[in-house]
Amino acid sequence: MRWKEFAVREARLVLDEWSQTFKPLDLPIPAEDIADLMYHLAIDTTHTLPQNLAGRLYVEQRIIEVRRDDIAPRQRFTVAHEVGHYRMHVIIEKLHLVGFSCNSDSVTLSDTQIDHALFPGFDAHTFPPTKLSAQDQRRIEIEANTFAAELLMPASLVEQAIEEYGKDVNTLATKFEVSRQAMQYRLEALLFLPPPGPQTSFL
Repeated sequence: MRWKEFAVREARLVLDEWSQTFKPLDLPIPAEDIADLMYHLAIDTTHTLPQNLAGRLYVEQRIIEVRRDDIAPRQRFTVAHEVGHYRMHVIIEKLHLVGFSCNSDSVTLSDTQIDHALFPGFDAHTFPPTKLSAQDQRRIEIEANTFAAELLMPASLVEQAIEEYGKDVNTLATKFEVSRQAMQYRLEALLFLPPPGPQTSFL
């Protein structure tokens, strides 16, 4: 399965589980509640993150750090992104890492051994810390970004919103409580808007 397909599938499974266990999906998608109620991840808005980081996930402590001075839509995307790391790379892929420190371009991994008894899906054995190649580091960041986009802007709800409000990026960004840039990228990815750059006409 390709990287993005895996991430989209997992985000949709999370949304299905949320709607069945807690309440039907509505806008905006409650990223913070999903982190808390489904994964017991606490959210800490802090001034202490380095300037180059948008967020950080402490696996053992189950804490997501987000920048206090980021706008709320950006904080929501960071939370969804870190939930993606937790679900896909800690629980499913069982990467034995203490943390993920993320910016818009890359992820830095803490590779100290974790206590497997704290997490569902881990075997009660001692594993060596996971060592990831540069390609795998790029992969898990792409997966987390894709997961966050699908979680906060599910394709089905984007389509419904377009039918109701049209394709105005600002309006849709407000409805989904995401940044204008995130919504622009999402509409382009779902082919509701043409991608940036010169377009070729075959007419």
